[in-house]
Amino acid sequence: MNHLSRRKFLTTLGAATSTALLSNCSSNSANNTAPKTNFPSISKTPEISTVRLGYIPSLEIAPLLVAQAQKLFAKHEMNVQLVPFQTWQGICDRTEIGTNLGTSLEGIDGGHFYSPLPELLTEGLMSRNKRRTPMYVIMRLHTNGGYIVASRRLRPFGIRLQRESFVPLQRVARLFGDAINGAIVKARSNHELWLRYWLASLQMVPQQDIKLLEIPSNELANNVKQNKVDLLSLDRWNTIKLNNINLADPAIAIQEIWQNYPGEIFALRADWVDKYPIATQSIVKAIMEAQIWCDNPDNAKALNTLLALNLTNSSSLINQPVQAFSEIFRNSPNQKLDSKTDSQIDRQGRFPIKYWLSDGISVSYPYKSHDLWFLTEYQRWKMLSNQFETREVIDAVNREDLWKSAARELGIPDTNIPASNSRGTEVFFDGVSFDSQNPEKYLSTVNP
Repeated sequence: MNHLSRRKFLTTLGAATSTALLSNCSSNSANNTAPKTNFPSISKTPEISTVRLGYIPSLEIAPLLVAQAQKLFAKHEMNVQLVPFQTWQGICDRTEIGTNLGTSLEGIDGGHFYSPLPELLTEGLMSRNKRRTPMYVIMRLHTNGGYIVASRRLRPFGIRLQRESFVPLQRVARLFGDAINGAIVKARSNHELWLRYWLASLQMVPQQDIKLLEIPSNELANNVKQNKVDLLSLDRWNTIKLNNINLADPAIAIQEIWQNYPGEIFALRADWVDKYPIATQSIVKAIMEAQIWCDNPDNAKALNTLLALNLTNSSSLINQPVQAFSEIFRNSPNQKLDSKTDSQIDRQGRFPIKYWLSDGISVSYPYKSHDLWFLTEYQRWKMLSNQFETREVIDAVNREDLWKSAARELGIPDTNIPASNSRGTEVFFDGVSFDSQNPEKYLSTVNP
């Protein structure tokens, strides 16, 4: 597709255990800056009442689970089917198939994604047959929850917030036979970007000075035990699991690399949103209410239980209930991470996952400047051509206007609705800054 026709194309896109546990939980306000949860009732009936949404089981998707368990989707007259997937590719493949605008159960209408999957789907870069699936980014789901962890064999080196070069340590490791390798669950995911950024800040060139391996989450522990991987970029749940079995410790929280960093997102197929705008608003409002509920400390115990149950194999609950429930509460999402060589720092306590607001900053609003950072970082690591029309694609995919419309319908205070689609210049832990008005400067500053 040539430049002009492609620009025209982009412009055309458009500007059940857990339920019982939570049924009697409180729904007070999250804090004194968040609105109360006695939101006004919906005034318009959705054009369609059903939607199928995919997700990867993780702490990040708490708002979706809460919206279901607290009957917030039902409050807004939506029957939402949440479909769990084991892989991001599975979510992308089923989103590409779609539900034929609600008439089929073969695919899904959208759901939980990492950035920049919606942009890649829109451009046909995630499809096995290069088919374009226009998408809309609607909202962010969280901030915090990500960690880079170091294996137990690196404990003597005190891998923490050191900024000096990592290269000599790698040379020593190779001398003794086992090179230090990095690992992520999904290649090119946001976790790979966090790991690459951190390694580059330590003067390590990913895939040159250190290999990055793609390893399924159920194989992480064995690979760490066998000294095949030592540095992993993981979500909080997988970090807890490795920490609990004494295999790895948090080296650095992603929040320490980038304060209030943009987490994973909620996105929908563009054709579904265009056909069902009222239904879309209903879904978004329900998730917003759930995000506020999640941030309320009064709901922490119920939220922990819901998430732990969601992350536990259901067959274990049936066949080995005592052992399963022991694991649930031992792996509670609010459990402290054991920082063995850095006991003064409680990383979990300092960086809890936030779903609505963090430091008074909107977590939920989908800043276009954040979308641009992810695409720019893809270009930095040659995952995307420098000729990729980042701003045009973002303008077609990012629907922050839908977020604002839903927020206003809920009565969210103007102080909690960002005035700009850019959060301004972002500054990382190594002093590097990203200005969305000048991404080229960022690319000329970072290594490699």
